[in-house]
Amino acid sequence: MEGLAQLEALCERLYNSQDSAERAHVENTLKCFSANTEYISQCQYILDNALTPYALMLASSSLLKQVTEHTLALQLRLDISNRLLLLAHLFSPA
Repeated sequence: MEGLAQLEALCERLYNSQDSAERAHVENTLKCFSANTEYISQCQYILDNALTPYALMLASSSLLKQVTEHTLALQLRLDISNRLLLLAHLFSPA
């Protein structure tokens, strides 16, 4: 990925494109975030710095998948869970 702005643009195309081939290509490009544990820190960075809801959705859903599908250290699982709970609280209706 060449920067957060490019990632945010890809996420917007993933969630808004009417072209199924384009969506499939973008989904394939971004699946590394949920499939590879080496991308956990990048997902956390996205949560801390992204400006678009599409990038936040990608990062949070990827982290949730990482926690549920991979064996991670307990402290890392707790850190991710706390971060996702905070994000859910921030975006929940009052």
